[in-house]
Amino acid sequence: MRTIIYILFVGCLCIFALTGTAQQVSFCGEMVPMERDFVSYKLMDVIKGHLKYRNFLPVLKAKTDIYFPVIIPILQQYNIPEDFKYLPVVESGFTNATSAVGAQGVWQFMPATAAAMGLEVRYDNDERNHLLKSTHAACRYLRQLYGQLHSWTLAAAAYNAGAGNISRNVKRQGSIDYYQLALNNETAQYIYKIIAIKQLFESPEIYIPGFGYNVFNKANANVSVFSKPASGIVQPGESSKAIASSGSRDFKSIRITVDTRTRGKTPVVTAAFSARLQSDNTFEDGQLVSILLLDDLQANGVYIRKNTKLSGRGWIVSDRIYVDLGFGNTITLCDAGGRKGVPPASLKSGEDVRLLKI
Repeated sequence: MRTIIYILFVGCLCIFALTGTAQQVSFCGEMVPMERDFVSYKLMDVIKGHLKYRNFLPVLKAKTDIYFPVIIPILQQYNIPEDFKYLPVVESGFTNATSAVGAQGVWQFMPATAAAMGLEVRYDNDERNHLLKSTHAACRYLRQLYGQLHSWTLAAAAYNAGAGNISRNVKRQGSIDYYQLALNNETAQYIYKIIAIKQLFESPEIYIPGFGYNVFNKANANVSVFSKPASGIVQPGESSKAIASSGSRDFKSIRITVDTRTRGKTPVVTAAFSARLQSDNTFEDGQLVSILLLDDLQANGVYIRKNTKLSGRGWIVSDRIYVDLGFGNTITLCDAGGRKGVPPASLKSGEDVRLLKI
């Protein structure tokens, strides 16, 4: 049984890159070691777990538009990496619910920790439920954890398990690498859950039809790259002979590959090309989008002169249009400000855009 599961994971590993182009994943500026198979498998598993609740993801994403503009400036005030904005998404889903152990508020503070960070915790006034005050308290706590552990990844893990637990495990196991530490199951999953949400919210184009799960479009929520196994991959309860006779070749596997030349470095934009959208007032999900190049473009060994038109299928994901231009994840269509995807209004008016090369 373990062999079958392993084969299945190899067949659908992983979800971030459609071509041989390297996909670097980071958390708080610290690179996630995707070259380690067990890290790739585990992150894959956690994201698939999130996708079980994909009908709720659009609701959660909408909440970020309300909460992130409040949280991000406070994180910046304390010089805390912006990725920590995803911590309350995982902790509470932006609710003031009370956990089984007594944690409460968006940041899920325990009473003692909240009091230590300067919050008032009384039956008639519980400041854990006050967004601004609890966010300031969370930032003070995260700065304290970072001061003890000297790693933002470990600080995030300590937010879940406590600085003492993480420090003891670091000392006992002789490693400061979160991804190698043997921790309790909840804490061992914790960073992966945050990274999974970050990937789903920051790179939704990866999960659109034909690429993976369109998690932000309920109408297509069941479209999956895992719908059919590749030839030679055995599903539980299915014989290898049946697979061989089916001759199936349409399993859309997506893999993570690691470029050893850029390992440990945050990917950077190597070139930006100007372009203009062809105006389209009647665009619908899945239609082609045409783009006029205003610069010469070089990518994937292909040279395209300016004033050439490119076309790619576009998908509306979380109120933005993402376009597959046929360069895998090497070329990304962005608005004039450099944000991935373009608003529908930009397509209607035929605005200038940018093509960013990673």
